[in-house]
Amino acid sequence: MKRLKKLVYKAPLPDEYKELFDLLDGYELVQVHRLSENMMYGTNKLKFKDPNFHPKELEGQFGIDYIEVIAEDKNKKEYVCIIKHQWVDEMKQLFSNLNILIEPPLIKEGNQLITSMIADVDTIDQLIEDQVNRYGNDFKILNISTIVPDAKHLSLLLTERQKEIIYYAVENGYFEIPRKINSSDLAEHFGISQSAITEHIRKIEKTIFNSIFK
Repeated sequence: MKRLKKLVYKAPLPDEYKELFDLLDGYELVQVHRLSENMMYGTNKLKFKDPNFHPKELEGQFGIDYIEVIAEDKNKKEYVCIIKHQWVDEMKQLFSNLNILIEPPLIKEGNQLITSMIADVDTIDQLIEDQVNRYGNDFKILNISTIVPDAKHLSLLLTERQKEIIYYAVENGYFEIPRKINSSDLAEHFGISQSAITEHIRKIEKTIFNSIFK
């Protein structure tokens, strides 16, 4: 069974974001709402150097498609915004692996970004190797820890097929009492034998239970 690690590291900002971050005294990614290899929706806290600068002016720049200001403190020049942005090439390469999970907050510190990632051990090892090759001594590991997955991390332990099956089973009442759908119904939906669907469910349950109780 795959084990998960949390990696916290500091690395230089991608070149494509340097002009953006030059506008900011502070930046924090507070929450991720949706993430893919191409884009991210997230809640961000921005503090601008120029008190007259408004976040809406960023739309259409730096891969930013959309910004909605949900809170502001003009005295501190701080805004809390929901932002949709497309990854620049360097970040797109990183998030082409959807087994990597961003763990907020991500925080700007000078010209570097403190980033937290959760992934399986092999993915973390490869991520470290790639970042060291890219940044050399400018890449600094702040912490590596083993985590016990909670509900939001469990999907990283399952294959795409297992996730497809378990999500459908839960959504359609397989685990309710009494059941609204049985293994025969699941097998018919996925076009496989009843014994095969039962084996899938058994492996999914074993993975989840082992991750919680080991």
